[in-house]
Amino acid sequence: MAHLLNGARALVTGAGRGIGVHIAEQLAAEGAAVALAYRHSREGAERTAAAIREAGGTAVTLPADLTDEAQAHRLVDETIVVLGGLDILINNAAGFGPLKRFEEATWREIDDEWNAVVRPVVLATRAALPHLTAQKRGRIVNLAATLLQRPQPGYGAHAMAKAAVLAYTRTLAREVGPQGITVNAVSPGMALTEFSQSLPEALRQAVAARTPLRRVATADDVARAVVLFCTPLADFITGANLAADGGLAVL
Repeated sequence: MAHLLNGARALVTGAGRGIGVHIAEQLAAEGAAVALAYRHSREGAERTAAAIREAGGTAVTLPADLTDEAQAHRLVDETIVVLGGLDILINNAAGFGPLKRFEEATWREIDDEWNAVVRPVVLATRAALPHLTAQKRGRIVNLAATLLQRPQPGYGAHAMAKAAVLAYTRTLAREVGPQGITVNAVSPGMALTEFSQSLPEALRQAVAARTPLRRVATADDVARAVVLFCTPLADFITGANLAADGGLAVL
């Protein structure tokens, strides 16, 4: 069977848990060789990589703290060495601070959220761009959030940081398009991950009831949207933001 990403080399950050695991699996299912980067979730990354290899794919795990510029460059360099190159960068890694209303949040907490969400995207991308530019092709996909369209009290600092990721996506798409590099974003709504599973069941049911498709997204729903931007099907799409939320953001 032909796969859409045969021969592609992909780096997925935050690939030890949650949506990152499913992105890595979906990329591998389409034929890409995948480097799974993790900071703390080594066990999850190694388990996922082992499953990909058992299914006949190529996968490696690499640790990195992507708030550190030197580690971001090392991660990209090691990916290129072990996979033989780099074609796709998925910026999924992001922190999530305590939920606080703006009148309660200190500037330090807002700044910490920025550093946990925006800094990994910028540093990993800066490390990868020289390689993608040199080969005059590449795909970058950043994870944003539908909190920008449907803000919620207590999530303001996170929404601000994700808004910066989206602005970065759109501006970078203009800057590197002439070098054959596309830059897009995927904005999940609520998805069934470790975080959402910790929320009250009544809240998940309420979100599903408001969603036109009447269910909460699975991690695979989001992963497939990410992979779409990496395939030839999206050759002429850049600067876009795809809401993988079952239509909730349009209400």
